[in-house]
Amino acid sequence: MKRMYALGANRVFLSSVAGSQLLIYFVVGLGVQDDMLLQFLIEVFLALPGISYLVTQKMSVKEGLGVRTVGWKVWLLMIPLAFCLDKIAEFINVVSQLFATNGIGSHVAELVIKYPFPVAFFVVAVMPALCEELIYRGVLFRGYRKSGVLIAVLLTAFLFGMMHMNLNQFSYAFVLGFLFAFVTEITGSILPAVLLHIYVNGKSVVVLYASVHYLTGLREQYVQAQTAGDAGLMEELLEFAQGVPIDKVNWLQEYMNMGDGSVTDMISALVPGFLAAVAAVIVIFVILVWCHGGKQKLKEMFSKEEAFGAEEHRGWFRSIYSPELLVGLLFCAGFMFFRI
Repeated sequence: MKRMYALGANRVFLSSVAGSQLLIYFVVGLGVQDDMLLQFLIEVFLALPGISYLVTQKMSVKEGLGVRTVGWKVWLLMIPLAFCLDKIAEFINVVSQLFATNGIGSHVAELVIKYPFPVAFFVVAVMPALCEELIYRGVLFRGYRKSGVLIAVLLTAFLFGMMHMNLNQFSYAFVLGFLFAFVTEITGSILPAVLLHIYVNGKSVVVLYASVHYLTGLREQYVQAQTAGDAGLMEELLEFAQGVPIDKVNWLQEYMNMGDGSVTDMISALVPGFLAAVAAVIVIFVILVWCHGGKQKLKEMFSKEEAFGAEEHRGWFRSIYSPELLVGLLFCAGFMFFRI
């Protein structure tokens, strides 16, 4: 029975990552070039296998996704937790840029520049939270959960990271996926993870919208001053840009992809906030567990039977592995390799 649920989850994962890429290439081949529409469609394509699985298995939203109401104490705790998770993701994102390119930052910035803020926020923040949580903390987590809590937490976090198909995003998506999964397990509901996901993505959109539009305005003024030959104003605008090379045509790309020296400086600046956020997350998780049964909840989550299932030695691996899982991982790894 456990293997049946895991096999279903594996098929959903493969269909989601491979199907979304193939369908988006098909749509592009039809002549669709609008970046925001393509971003919207890829999230829809990611979610379709999960929706199809729920329908064919005749599962309710509550059973298949874990959509349950939670108490007001949980929602209050989600406010500081969201802030802390964003700080943790920011730090890991910057550290990963020592060995990987930030491939998504400039893409999101371009969307924010070209489209109204509500549209960008919905497509970049809300849609991924709904569609990706449906798959990873919904269908996949509940499928692997039959084989053990830690198996479900670790495997869905790893698959969530791999789904992004680039090393930079994998690094922080894995950590966020791990923490989202634990929140889902503790609360018994997918809704807190959806809210946390919206906050992390949405905060990036808000900050990018504010900073990029400010810098774009400086760039336009710089070009006008350059045309007019006003060297004094050009110098003043460069000072306002605080090191952002608005004097260059590809200033946005350079702004989104910092050099190693800048990354090192940012890491040093972010360390105190990161450590404080980690400490705060531990405290918040302790409170969450206390609100949901305390020692009994910990026993349910970390007992040998619950953590890895009541299987014989190495039985947990046999219960979750299938060729579909391997093919899905190789598919993501191939895209990740070519994007390094």
